Amino acid sequence: MNPNGSNDDSEESGEIELSSPDTEKRRGARALKRKTERSSNLRRRKPVVSSPTATDEPEADTKSRAKPRAKSVGSKAKSARKKSGARAGKPSKTKNTAKVEEEYEIKSLPDGTQLKVKISANSKKPKRPVPRRKIVDDYGPGPAMFDVGSVQDETEDESRQINLGSIVSQTRRSVTYLKKHLSVQPKVGVILGSGLSSVARLVSEEPISFSNIPGFISPGVEGHPGLVRAGMVGSIPTLICEGRLHYYETGSMKDTVHPIQAFMALGVERLILTTSAGALNPDYRPGDIMFVSDQINLMGDNPLFGLAPDFNPSPFVDVSKIYDSDAILKSDRICRRSRVKSHKGTLAGMRGPVYETMAERAWLKSMGADAVCMSVIPEALAAAHVGVSVMGLALIVNDASSTKSGLLTHERVAKTGQKYAANMKRLIKNLLTAIG
Repeated sequence: MNPNGSNDDSEESGEIELSSPDTEKRRGARALKRKTERSSNLRRRKPVVSSPTATDEPEADTKSRAKPRAKSVGSKAKSARKKSGARAGKPSKTKNTAKVEEEYEIKSLPDGTQLKVKISANSKKPKRPVPRRKIVDDYGPGPAMFDVGSVQDETEDESRQINLGSIVSQTRRSVTYLKKHLSVQPKVGVILGSGLSSVARLVSEEPISFSNIPGFISPGVEGHPGLVRAGMVGSIPTLICEGRLHYYETGSMKDTVHPIQAFMALGVERLILTTSAGALNPDYRPGDIMFVSDQINLMGDNPLFGLAPDFNPSPFVDVSKIYDSDAILKSDRICRRSRVKSHKGTLAGMRGPVYETMAERAWLKSMGADAVCMSVIPEALAAAHVGVSVMGLALIVNDASSTKSGLLTHERVAKTGQKYAANMKRLIKNLLTAIG
């Protein structure tokens, strides 16, 4: 014991105990353990924001500041695939939603084309099959070009049989007279337009005047003498009519097409209709010949008006393919042989007798017409009514689309027709040869 009365041994022993090496090791081990546990707890614990407004911030912001957990390689690849799918605009897949497939329907437009239209999700339209468009011939309701020597055999087929019906009775007197005065029974009829009378010299028989034929009306227009000739052109018995009646002369379609109906009742099985026409197509020039592939009837009338629905043959005729397809297909070769520049186009028929205004010509051109005339249309309709094949040839005599062509008169048209009649004569002769 020390002089102060304290226990020196205990104090010394306590100091010795605190400063002993074993005690220091144990103390250091406990401190290291507490430090390690504290660090581990801090890593698992969410960070506490000391800002007073931290409780007001949304949970998403708190999460965004949290330290992200480490992801495995597989989870990273899966996340990348999800992001790439989102960028491509693919709908996300869930357990309760099915994959939405886009549906389309086919709509037919008035011009015959078909349009693929997407069906909206709200509309429920039944699917219907798209009908295939029927492929038809390009031209002509009548028979194609064939050997006239075999006409009797081929007309046994009902599809080609020419049924004149009561038309024969209407033209009986005219047919009786023509049979008596013609030396051949024609199979092909040629109708000549303005200024083309010289083509009739292909046959040598004496002509018969319209005025002598019962039921015929003589034309009064210059360049249309109104004569009928018949004879052999090569091996083809051919009837050639110099001039025609126009609708503006008679005012009656019945009188206008009466000669044509008489020729068909006489036995004509193919008609070649020629005309002098004005060009609406800028590529056409005077002297060119256009093979008519289609027509536009702007006469306000046609020869089938007034016929009863049960008339034989029926007046309900499809004339969408009225002109002979074989003639059009062979036109290039025949025109090269004839040394004639040719075209294929649409012919517009006006009532006349006045020529078209510039506005009317522009309108006709916008409709698709390549040339315009005042004939051919009624005769072609009358022929189609009884199944006779038709070829249309338009000799271009003026440029109807130009304002610099000067004043247009019938005398000028007839004179130009006479100038280029030799071209038409060569062409018709080669056409008849091709038929034979």
